[in-house]
Amino acid sequence: MNPLRRLYKRSRRLRRFVRRRKDAVTYYAARFAFWLPRQVSLERALWLADRFGDLAYNISGETRRLSLAHLDLAYGDELTAEAKRNIARAALRNAARCFVELAHLDTIRARFDDYASVEGWEHVEALLALGKGAIVVSGHIGNWELLATYFTGKGLPIVAVARRLSDPRLNQFVFDLRARNGVHTILRESPTSSREILKVLREHGALGLIVDQDIKTPSVTVPFFGHPARTPVAPAALAVRRNMPIVAAFAQRRPGGGHLFTVLPPMPVPQTGDRRLDVLELTRHINQIFEQRIRLHPEEWVWWHKRWRRRPIPKLDPDAEIHYPTPDLP
Repeated sequence: MNPLRRLYKRSRRLRRFVRRRKDAVTYYAARFAFWLPRQVSLERALWLADRFGDLAYNISGETRRLSLAHLDLAYGDELTAEAKRNIARAALRNAARCFVELAHLDTIRARFDDYASVEGWEHVEALLALGKGAIVVSGHIGNWELLATYFTGKGLPIVAVARRLSDPRLNQFVFDLRARNGVHTILRESPTSSREILKVLREHGALGLIVDQDIKTPSVTVPFFGHPARTPVAPAALAVRRNMPIVAAFAQRRPGGGHLFTVLPPMPVPQTGDRRLDVLELTRHINQIFEQRIRLHPEEWVWWHKRWRRRPIPKLDPDAEIHYPTPDLP
């Protein structure tokens, strides 16, 4: 191991120093990157976002390596190496486009009905007619932040549950951005988060949960692209425990520009009496839906995320005592 890397791993003070400097750079870079696209038109900014995505693919070796490794894991021989490279490059373009769209949200909001169309809105109307709370699950597909803003503007206010970012300034920046768009955020690490979540549901609100990543939150391990993957258990646990309706909603880009938002029919919530089994089965079903949506437009998912990186975590995951095999990742 490199001596500098060894020193970094052993010294908590050095790691804290580097992390703080890294957080500061990230914060100011985010502020600048949010300001810059607004100096040109939305169309021009989206063109520049594509160029930035290409640049990121070419210079970010680790991101490119992870993306291609995960595409190999998910698709195997279904896709050629060239097709996988094209998807990895396009996924970075999509990420840059998402950021540009958030910077230009005032422009988009003024013509939202042209910029976005929706399928399955009748399922939202049915939820509202029930007069009870609902759980909406989505993933990092298309522009998920734009999806929440659209729903809120159409009469279904979304309360998002999100993790606390390490830099307080960046954390506040993101929260303020969502709040301006009508989306309230509950911090997952907050000691009052459980009470806040239950309050939303008691007041017949919609709780938005992004559950397509392996994060440090109670999870169960279910298949995703044919491989075991830790998947947050919160939406299934809430739906089963409170017999709440749960729907999946996705944002995906239209070929001619803008987005198509899709709301799928409410999922059947199993009620066999074995709550643990019911939660596991519903989480498995959620992953199946996510995989189907990603397969439709794989270039819009975050392939560099370490989705298959961990076994169940003791004292956190309900199925931690089960020994699942883990994929052989580089």
